[in-house]
Amino acid sequence: MTKVSFILPAWKTLFLHSAIESILRQTYRDIELVVVDDCSPQDIKSIVDSLGDPRISYRRNEVNIGGRNLVEQWNHCIKYAAGEFIVLASDDDTYSPDYCETCIRLAEKYPDVDIIRSAVEQIDSKGEHLWDDCILKEYTSRDEFIRSWFDNKAFTCIGNFMFRRKALEEIGGFISFPCAFGSDIATPFALAWNGVANTQKMLFQFRQTDIHLSSDASKFPEKLEAISQLTEWFMNPDNNLPVSRDFLHRRCLFDYFNLVIRHLPMRKIRYLKYCRLASAPEKAMMLLRWIKTRITK
Repeated sequence: MTKVSFILPAWKTLFLHSAIESILRQTYRDIELVVVDDCSPQDIKSIVDSLGDPRISYRRNEVNIGGRNLVEQWNHCIKYAAGEFIVLASDDDTYSPDYCETCIRLAEKYPDVDIIRSAVEQIDSKGEHLWDDCILKEYTSRDEFIRSWFDNKAFTCIGNFMFRRKALEEIGGFISFPCAFGSDIATPFALAWNGVANTQKMLFQFRQTDIHLSSDASKFPEKLEAISQLTEWFMNPDNNLPVSRDFLHRRCLFDYFNLVIRHLPMRKIRYLKYCRLASAPEKAMMLLRWIKTRITK
């Protein structure tokens, strides 16, 4: 059987037990789970030990790598993988029991693909359903996959992908941006040259909580810089995206405003200066939009 390595960088314990259990309940049995404790102040090891499963191995970083650079932590963790395929799990998301079996079946059906994607169910902190992702065709070309993301039809969150380890290593691991914002987009795009195989069911549960990285409102400048760097990655001719530079620039302005600027309090509106791919008139327009949102609240 093809071995699959679930790599779980761990920092929080709140949902860790259920995250690990969902991996151990996989119907596909040839898996390993490597839990990498990122020098957490919380007791990760006791939760791992309580499960008593020989497929789990526990590692603890001597220093907190993810606090400095989250993607560096991801790339550090995958060095422990022994499987042909890698899943980068999270300490709060979960997998349906047939996730791994379904993905391996797709990998066997489409042996040239380096990436298998599960459709996503978003859940809240209580595990209650919030919404479902779109189901893509079982096989999509790279261009189809990329367009589906830009059309908001394909949700990406790194944990819903199974990666061929050799291919991931060949691109140097996960692509790094500040706060890992956009790393879960650029990395799948970089591995999709042979297309993407897609599950036809929601087999991955993404948990939206107040403590989730994507909900962190304390890193506005870093997030704006990440949007800039991701846009520059999109525009790099070597990456050959099937969208125009004009579209990408407009998308960048949209993300600047909707992901960051509109949420700024007045005392932080100066962060507009970090929108470095926006012209002075474009920054002025965002400021006017910000004022309008405050007036109409």
